[in-house]
Amino acid sequence: MVEGFERETAPLTEEEMKLLPIIVAGLKTKVGKEMAIHGATICEKMSERFGKLTEPRLRKIVNPIRTNGILPVIATSKGYYVSHDRDDVYAQIQSLEQRRNATNQAIQGLTKWLE
Repeated sequence: MVEGFERETAPLTEEEMKLLPIIVAGLKTKVGKEMAIHGATICEKMSERFGKLTEPRLRKIVNPIRTNGILPVIATSKGYYVSHDRDDVYAQIQSLEQRRNATNQAIQGLTKWLE
């Protein structure tokens, strides 16, 4: 778990595990950039049928979909979609690496301040 984000980074709850295959099934219908769906829309639709789903919980559920190689989920400012295009997947990897690098820079800056 990540300190300060224990709820968001804890293992999936039993309820979230039940939502995972439903989200996988929904994302399978969103193949290609033109089919992207905003997280807020997913949460709204899921909340209507299964109880409140927030965007942080959605991200928490999407993470194991990616990390376990279930679906190549792409997340952009236009929303989530699945892509079987290697260039899209590489671009998503690059985006994740850039975010990781930005986090590392913040860590270095805070460490420097402590010194």
